[in-house]
Order: sequence, then structure tokens, then C-alpha cells
Amino acid sequence: MITTIEAKCKDCYKCLRSCPVKAIRMERGPLPGELHARVSEERCIFDGKCVLVCPQKAKRVSGDLSRLSFLISEGEKVAASLAPSFASAFPEADPLTIPSALRLLGFAFVQETAIGAEMVGEEHARLFKEVDRPLISSSCPAVVNLIERHYPEVIPYLAPLVSPMIAHGRYLKRLMPGVRVAFIGPCVAKHEERRTPGQDDAVDFVLTFEELKRLFSQAGIDLKTLEPGEFDGPRPDWARLFPIGGGMLKTASLSTDMLDHEIICVSGLENCKEVLRQFVADEAAEGAGGQARGGRLPRLVEMLACEGGCIGGPMNPNKEDLYTLRARVLAYVRSCRTRSGSGENRSPSPDDTPNTKDVPQAKPRLPRQLLLRSFRNLKPELRMPDEAVIRTILARTGKLSPDDELNCGACGYDSCRDKAVAVFQGMADPEMCIPYMRERAESMANLFVASTPNGIIVVDEEETIRDLNAAAAGMFRRDRHELVGKKLSTVIDPANFRKVLEDGSTLHAEVSYPELDLITYQTIFYEPSERLAMGIFANITEEKKRESHLQEIRRETLEKAQGVIDKQMEVAQKIAGLLGETTAETKVLLTKLMNVFREERGENGKPSR
Repeated sequence: MITTIEAKCKDCYKCLRSCPVKAIRMERGPLPGELHARVSEERCIFDGKCVLVCPQKAKRVSGDLSRLSFLISEGEKVAASLAPSFASAFPEADPLTIPSALRLLGFAFVQETAIGAEMVGEEHARLFKEVDRPLISSSCPAVVNLIERHYPEVIPYLAPLVSPMIAHGRYLKRLMPGVRVAFIGPCVAKHEERRTPGQDDAVDFVLTFEELKRLFSQAGIDLKTLEPGEFDGPRPDWARLFPIGGGMLKTASLSTDMLDHEIICVSGLENCKEVLRQFVADEAAEGAGGQARGGRLPRLVEMLACEGGCIGGPMNPNKEDLYTLRARVLAYVRSCRTRSGSGENRSPSPDDTPNTKDVPQAKPRLPRQLLLRSFRNLKPELRMPDEAVIRTILARTGKLSPDDELNCGACGYDSCRDKAVAVFQGMADPEMCIPYMRERAESMANLFVASTPNGIIVVDEEETIRDLNAAAAGMFRRDRHELVGKKLSTVIDPANFRKVLEDGSTLHAEVSYPELDLITYQTIFYEPSERLAMGIFANITEEKKRESHLQEIRRETLEKAQGVIDKQMEVAQKIAGLLGETTAETKVLLTKLMNVFREERGENGKPSR
């Protein structure tokens, strides 16, 4: 019913910290270290707190809005049962503009759920007189879920009565056979309640006030411009107070005295859990043959999961403080009671609303059996680890002794042992330990910084050295503890750091320190969130020396090569000269020889061969 949008779930654990019953299961995503929070419905009480507190809006309630809108558009007859907390939800207009707006949306019949609350309140009053044991009201579905799933020992104390929503839904379906019923309120748990076996005959759809506000906007309905209307009768009285603490007691004509030790009103899940623990302790003492504390338990507890009552429901779009929300409901009830003196509570005539022909003249009633219900033990069976397993799980996050257990609650669990149990049960992941993960990350970062051969210097806007690693201290032949807190100018020229701090740029430069026989390649960048400049110094002294040596070797090699070339040219020229002289001499000799042969031919008269 409550789904997680994985792309938005960012490992913040806020839903788990806020969940009163730890019904959030942390599941690993496809990437290393990626965790997503999912609702474990077998543990969930559907109070909606996780939806409300999620900073990334990664939790979403699967509702009935689209199906309901479709049926209305198809002409289906749908009756609206409007929770009495509606008077606090739309502060921009008169509360009685809401029934007018609902009819514009296409609802065929609009009534206050407080009609069902009147019936339930009367039955609580009857049980209070008939039953000789403590009772816990059963009108809040989140409280019922809390008891069924987490405190099943207290089920015998739950008043075996349906909620006002179920009572009113059954009333409407008996009044108008074939009608579909849509409950509209601020509660997430109503979605689950309407599907509960044995109660799934009463209500067909659940719509939240948030969704209703969205519908008004989509339909172009401006409540400020609407004329106030009327609900289809009959109309309730004190039951309109049901959404605030003490409202059920007032409806049942029971004591609302804050000092009454027999009847109390408790709101807020932590307060509810505290009272339930008292009931469990009393039950355990009686079961063990000890003396039960029944005399110390109240006779009747009106128990509401949300702080201040239903007006503090998670799907109430009005985020004003509880005092203001309560005042709005009280003002609405006073105005209705004032109008009742002029006939507001009379049975309406055909001219009042379009549906009054279906409204009975008598006070709304239901057969008692339709107001009764039973409860189930839905507590999940959970395996518990032994001490050795717990110690093994704790050791995975560096908790080797009780002194290592910080019990900080950052992961969402009250203690490290509670989280270890959750890890064993598949609800948590060891890496949810924020102090351990931070320590590990810092350790890895420190190891990297400490082991890198590059020097690292961190400087603030005052040009004061905030930190530096051992490599940087070694480069500048100073002690690290001597430099932290000192001005950068006591070590090096701060000009490059100053430029980065002033304009937020990133600077790359080669800087020499001849007095230290040091040459560095510096990368200096700005960290805006901390307003710091970090310089990374690579010692390139040896590299530069090798480069200089290589250049000298190249120079010498070039000089020698040039000398060889010059010598070769000189030799070549000499050889060429010698060859030239020899050739000339040879030519002369050969010419003389040829002439001799010519002369001999002429004397003999024979041709020379």
C-alpha cells in the first residue's frame, strides 16, 4: 500500500527513525553501498508517518483516486462520507463549501461520517456500563493495527466495535442499496481498514484530504468563490468532535475531566505505546499468578494514533499547529449547534438538497451486530538471535565490546543491539551504522592522504594552514605540528593560494624552491562549502634533474656528432682533392701513351688495333 520510489530514496533513514514500530526494511540496490527503505506491511500500522517525514518524497500511498474518478465520470452513484476533521483541512473557506464542492465533483450524496461516530460513541458508552474490565477505544485503525501486530496481549481490552467509517458506510448502504461509498479523511490506515476481512462490505473507496484538494484544483473549483451548502441529513451533533482528543468521550456522554483516573484520552503513538505497555505488564503479572494492577488501569482509554487526534493526520493538507486545527473544528461545531437552534438538525425538506427524499426522519440507527467486530493476532513470528550471533553482527561494524556501542540512534534503532537483531531478521543492513561508516571513510581518506607521496596543504581564507600531510611537511623540512595553525607565508609564498581563495579558480603551476633544492608541480583548488583552498604538491625535483641530465647528454652528443660530421667532410674534401689530382695526372699519362701509339702507326703504315 505504501511504495518506495527508488530513485528518490537516498539512504537518510529518516523514515526508519520516525517509524514507531520499525516497520521499514532496508534493501540493497544494484550499486555498491546503495540501500532503499521499503515498508514491511506485516509490521506496518499504516500511521503514514514515513510518507509525511520523507524529505525526498520517496514514499507514496497507493490510493483509489483514479478508479473513483472513473466510476463517477461513468455515472456511477457514489456517496461521500466526509470525516469530521474536514473542518480543519481547508482553512481558506467556510467548511460548508465542501459539500457544495463535492457535489460539483459528481458525488450523488454527501454526508458527515460523524453520523457513524454517534452510533459508535453510544456503543462505547454502553460497553463502559456493561463490561467490568478496562476498555480501549477501537475507532482509530492505526491503534487497532498497533495492538494486533505488536501488542496482541492487549486484544481482550479492545472495545469490539467498528470505527465510525465502517458504521457510516454500512448505514449508507442500507439507506441506499447499490450505492458506492467513498470515505474522505486525513488517514492512511483507512485504506487498509476498508479491506479488512469482515469489514470490507462497508466502504468501496478511500480518498485523502490531500487527494481531494488535488481534485478541486484539477476541476477548477475555488472554495473561496463557492456558496456554503448543506450536508444531506440527518445531521450529527457532538460526534463532530470525534477528530480531536476527548471527542469520543464527549459523544458518549462520558467524563472528559482531565483528572478523572477512570477515563483518559491518549494521543500520539509513543504515548499509546506507553499505555499499552502498562496493559501488557498487568496481563503478564496476572498470567504469572502475581497480583494484577487492574485497579491502577483506567476503565476506558480513548486512544488516537495521531498527535491531537485525527486533525493531526498525515494527509491533512493544512499544516497549521494543532491548537489552530483544534480551534477550527470547535468553531465549526459551535456554528452548527448555533444553527441547530433555528432548525439545522431537523429532517430536511425536499427543497433543501437534491437527495433528501432518501433521508429517514428518525435518528440514524444500525442493528447492533453491524457495529460489532472481532480482532486478530497478526504479530509476525520473528526469530531472535542468541548472544553469540549478536556479538558477531556487532563486530562487523567494529563493536567488539560494550564500550564500542554508541547507541546513538542515527540508524533509526534505539541501540546497537536492536540494530543487530534487525540485521539478523533481515530488516537492517550492517552498513547503516553511520558512525562506523564515517570512521571507515575517514580512515580510508586518512590512509590515502597519509600514504600518497604528494604533499597536501589545506589553507583557510585567512591564509592559515588548517592541515597538511607528512609528505608536505617533509618537502618543506618542517614538523607537521609546528605548521598547523601558522600562516602559509611562514612556509612558502602564498600568492598562488591567495589567487585561488579570491576567485575560486583552479591553478596549475610549476614552482621551484632553490633554497630547499625542491621543484614542485602544484594543483590548487577551492572547496566552496568549507571555504578552503587545497594544494597538491608533486615533487618533481628528481624528474627535473633527470631531464636536465638528459638534455646535457643530448647537447654533448649533438656536439660530438657535429664534430664527426665536420671531420668526415674535411676528409671527404681531402679525398676529393687527392682524387682530382690523381685523375688529372692519369689523363695526362694516358694522353701521352695514346699519342705514342698514333706515332707508331704512321711509321709502319698499318692501322693501329
